[in-house]
Amino acid sequence: MNLKGKKGVDISAINGDVDIKKIKAAGYDFVMIRCGYGSDIKDQDDTQYENNVRKCEAIGMPWGAYLYSYALNIEEAKSEARHALRLLNGKKPTLPLAFDMEDADGYKARNGMPSNKTLVNICKTFLSTTSRAGYYSTLYASLSWLNNQLNDKSLLDNYDIWCAQWSTQCDFKGKKLGMWQYGGEINYLESNSIPGVGVIDKNKAFKDYPAVIKKGGWNGWPKEKILDSQGYKKGQKSDGILAIKELLLIAKSKGIIKSGMDENGSFGNGTENAVNEILKIGAYKQNGIAGDNFIKYLTKLIREKI
Repeated sequence: MNLKGKKGVDISAINGDVDIKKIKAAGYDFVMIRCGYGSDIKDQDDTQYENNVRKCEAIGMPWGAYLYSYALNIEEAKSEARHALRLLNGKKPTLPLAFDMEDADGYKARNGMPSNKTLVNICKTFLSTTSRAGYYSTLYASLSWLNNQLNDKSLLDNYDIWCAQWSTQCDFKGKKLGMWQYGGEINYLESNSIPGVGVIDKNKAFKDYPAVIKKGGWNGWPKEKILDSQGYKKGQKSDGILAIKELLLIAKSKGIIKSGMDENGSFGNGTENAVNEILKIGAYKQNGIAGDNFIKYLTKLIREKI
């Protein structure tokens, strides 16, 4: 499923034991899950995180994670990065890991609010650390914080932004807007709740994150290998396609593939299935395209069987 333009929710232990099936049934297509908050202390793991991940994966609901920051300095930001990486170890989310930078409970204000420069550096420390570890890392903050405390091009132009603005539109002007949290307790676009779930934060995705993450090899996913981006594909008809089909028939006779071919001169469903079966052998993206590299690879497979 292409998540660009789709709606989702974000949840934490505050929402209790959430029924993910009801979220999906209500028409929401992804979930951002709080994994924890603050430094790498087990007591600061979100108590519903593992449960929420299991429920999402059980029904094929795309999910990502976020960690709420209490960091007041760089060392604490490093610990928060270790916290998120520990909780994501062995998991393969198809949405980003987000760093939640705000002061919703006034902790930062009570403990000497860091300067804007320090807040920016805290964000950059977390995001760069988790990115180097292979996770597609993004920044969550309110529009106000993005325009004021975190308004630094070296931050905002280098990481996707998940902007919180409970309004009828998102007014963030940066070039890296990835998601928009458009409502929570207050929602100007729709109900602030989901039947059987309760009041919940709602979001919209501006990127197809599962495709971006899988293609880039982020979040534990193997990087997609593409054999050909141009070549013959379904719907075409030519002498070249006839030649490819002859090679595919030879491959079938040698037991390399099982798929049959279309009984005509065109590139139909059967040919596409056969091409994708060959691509799967080499762990290439199964895009149904048979170009020059495909022909060379298929010929190599046949020769190895002769």
